Amino acid sequence: MISFAVYLFAGVAVLMVVLALAWIGPRLFSAPGVRAGLDRETTNLEIYRDELAQLTVDYQCGRLSPEALEEARAELSRRLLDDTGDHEPNVNRMCMPTRAVGVVVMLLVPLLAGGLYLNVGSVGALHAVAGGEQTEQNFYQQLQDHVKRYPSDARAWIILGRHEMSTDRFQEAIKAFESGMAASPKVANDATVLCELAEAIGMAQGGTLKGRPRELVEKALAVAPDNALALELAGGAAYEEQDYATAAMHWNALLAQIPENSQAYQQLRFAIARVEMEAMRAQQEGELLALP
Repeated sequence: MISFAVYLFAGVAVLMVVLALAWIGPRLFSAPGVRAGLDRETTNLEIYRDELAQLTVDYQCGRLSPEALEEARAELSRRLLDDTGDHEPNVNRMCMPTRAVGVVVMLLVPLLAGGLYLNVGSVGALHAVAGGEQTEQNFYQQLQDHVKRYPSDARAWIILGRHEMSTDRFQEAIKAFESGMAASPKVANDATVLCELAEAIGMAQGGTLKGRPRELVEKALAVAPDNALALELAGGAAYEEQDYATAAMHWNALLAQIPENSQAYQQLRFAIARVEMEAMRAQQEGELLALP
């Protein structure tokens, strides 16, 4: 897999250089200076032709005398000779250097591209990208080996639990979080770790925070009332129980910690507005039921 990635990169790189040369080559060898000179001469001739026609019209309309007409024609002739008299030497001077430059550029582009990559790039980076999945698997294996050798390393257990959560292995994540909490009283009272364990259990039991997950979240709030993850999960647990007023309370506390110009702020604000409407409706329904 790694060799294929390297070959693929090399093939793409060569293709890009070829395409670049195919694009700039015709422009270098087609002597744009010559074309520009010829186009400019054609434009000048058209301008002089138009001016000569205008002189004829002015003479026929009586705005120019015969003497003035001849003088103007002579002036146009001199200007035309001045602009086009040196055209042939310019063609020769511009054509040959352009071809020489084209040859030099065509040779230098691939050499410079290869030299730049060898100087700045790294084939090892290709191996790292191609072997990304293998590297992650190696890390996971090394982490498992580490906690087996050092089961009292609480933080390593927590890192393993987070890795298991990222790959949706919720039961394995629960075991890792619980092992880390058992290894260290400090970790066992970490509000974030308590919430992470609550999330793992909740996902393992079908996406609900009822039961032990909610107990863990309440413990996290008791330890750290301002913990953002605890406030988020506490609001979710309350909403799940249709306790809309409590959900709004926790989420409003969380909202105060989020930048107002962020998308997360707008989303949470919308959720709070919804639960507040639900809380108001539940209160009205309760008042109606209380009527005799």
